[in-house]
Amino acid sequence: MNFKGVGWLLVLLLAALVSFLAATMAWIAGFGWVLGLLCLVWGVFLLAEFRRWVPLRDVAWAANVGFGISVIRWFDLPAEGASGLTRLVLLGAGVLCLIFFALICPGLLAWGAGRLRPPPEPGLPVEKPASPEALRRWGPKD
Repeated sequence: MNFKGVGWLLVLLLAALVSFLAATMAWIAGFGWVLGLLCLVWGVFLLAEFRRWVPLRDVAWAANVGFGISVIRWFDLPAEGASGLTRLVLLGAGVLCLIFFALICPGLLAWGAGRLRPPPEPGLPVEKPASPEALRRWGPKD
């Protein structure tokens, strides 16, 4: 992995961390702040997907994952005194929440943006390949 790849990975981790911290502060401030931050993250993802800005889309995806981790952390119930089955249920709920914020929600948003996006511009015209008969008629000097 080159430096450019490591740097990009650090940018994505930083975006997830900043989103996690912002969402944690929003949970403390109130539910309205949480919804506002979620709308902001999803709006940036939709804009980046609609305009085909891949780096911004990746940063918004990482912010969405950070927000999902804050949801898991906020709704985390104390499981120290719970039975083994209850701990597994809580772990499964956390995994489902992370799957929703990391895979399902970005997929649905990308699908919606793809439906709203105009079709891509046609590419440059390309010369048709020669037919087998034309290839057979051409001599070595052609």
